[in-house]
Amino acid sequence: MGNTFIAFYYVVWISFMLCGFLAWYFSHKAKHEERKLLIQQGMDVREPSRKESNRMKFPWLKLGVIIIGLSIGMGIIAVLANLELLGHSDAIYLAILGMCGGISLVVAYYIDRDKKQA
Repeated sequence: MGNTFIAFYYVVWISFMLCGFLAWYFSHKAKHEERKLLIQQGMDVREPSRKESNRMKFPWLKLGVIIIGLSIGMGIIAVLANLELLGHSDAIYLAILGMCGGISLVVAYYIDRDKKQA
């Protein structure tokens, strides 16, 4: 069991790192293509000043809502497991966690949308 867990851990970690790199790569490529098109159209394309480029805002509210939703899902799973109401299928655990995570994503979207409209 130990070797299987370690192998699974490495596969998940490598997959996470690969997804992060690919997200960075494709966003960088898209910015480059956009700049190239603007230059071809004759528009002035200047790099943003250092002060503006350091203004990266991370969506902490969205992340918090998603973490709360997943935690609620884990709490529901724990309560139902203690009451022995889940049955014998392991898919129920993922279904509950997925539903709570999905609901939290929808809530985070509406919170962010209302904040942008204000």
